[in-house]
Amino acid sequence: MEQGEKSWRGSPLDMLISDMDPNGIREVVIELEGGETETFRPRRREVFHAYELHEMASYLHAVQASVKKSQKS
Repeated sequence: MEQGEKSWRGSPLDMLISDMDPNGIREVVIELEGGETETFRPRRREVFHAYELHEMASYLHAVQASVKKSQKS
């Protein structure tokens, strides 16, 4: 991400490849197909910590699996 940019698009894999430091993430915004967005912010601090980001990734993985399973039915 360029200095001064307010948003970044990509996957966690993109973050690892680009050597981006995940420290300082203040919110995660997920854009859904219909144009709606879900915004997640840390509840107790200004920025996310590693454990919170890991839990969010696990949650999103479970949601993805559920959606794929329902589409197969």
